[in-house]
Amino acid sequence: MEHFNIKAVSAAGITAAVWLLLGISGIAADTGCAAYSPCEILIRTGGELAQAVSELEAEVAEDASDPYRDRPDIDTGDWMFILANPWNDIGDYTPELAYLEGQQFDVRIIEPMEEMVKAARAEGLSVLLSSGYRSYATQTWLFNRKAAEYGETVAATIVARPGTSEHQTGLCCDITDHYYEMKDASLENTEMYQWMSRHCDEYGFIVRFPKGREDITGIIYEPWHFRYVGKEAAAYIMEHDLTLEEFLELYQQ
Repeated sequence: MEHFNIKAVSAAGITAAVWLLLGISGIAADTGCAAYSPCEILIRTGGELAQAVSELEAEVAEDASDPYRDRPDIDTGDWMFILANPWNDIGDYTPELAYLEGQQFDVRIIEPMEEMVKAARAEGLSVLLSSGYRSYATQTWLFNRKAAEYGETVAATIVARPGTSEHQTGLCCDITDHYYEMKDASLENTEMYQWMSRHCDEYGFIVRFPKGREDITGIIYEPWHFRYVGKEAAAYIMEHDLTLEEFLELYQQ
C-alpha cells in the first residue's frame, strides 16, 4: 500500500502545481500578454501537467482496484507451481529425483535446499530434514493404513489421499531441529522455525501451510513444512502473507 500512497501524494502535488500555474497564467493573460509569451508557455505547461494528473489518477485508481498489480511476471504452468491439495489431484505424478541428507527431492531443488540448510547451520541451528518426496504408492499405503483404523473420512483429516499430498511433488520438506522434532504448532517457538520463516524466501521457499489459513489450504498449520516456488514468487508470497493457493489465484483474474 506504500506504493499507492506515494502516487496519491504525487497526484496531489501535481494538481496543486497545475492550479498555481493556471492561476498565474490567468492573471497574466488579463494584462494582455502576447502570443508565445512566458504567460502562454505557462498555460501550455499547465495543460500538460493537467493531462499528467489525469493519467496518474487513472493509474492510482487501477492500483486501488487491484492491490496485487505488482505481482511478479511468472508462468503458473511451470513445474515449480504444481498444486497438490484436497481439491487438486496430481495423479501418479513423479519428478526426477535426487537425494539430499537421506531425503529425496525433485532434482531441481537440491541446490537451493542445500544452500538454505548450509545458511541455517552457519547460524548455529541444528537442521533436520524429514519427509521429503513420497510416491503415490507410499501415500496410498499410508492412507489405507489410517482408513483401516479410523475409516476413510477421518483418515482424510490425518493423511492426504493419494495424489493430493504435496510431498508427492518432490518440492517440499519437513524441517525441524534435531533437538525438537515434535511436529505440532509449538514448533513455531523454536529458533529453527523463526529463522526459516524469515529467510526461506531468499532461497525460493515458503511456509506452505500458515496459521489461520486452513480453510484455504485444506491442511492444518504446519510450521515445519517448507515448499519451493522459486525466489521471485517466494519473496512476493511471504511479503504479502499469501498461501500458494491465493498466489496462483491472482493469475486467474
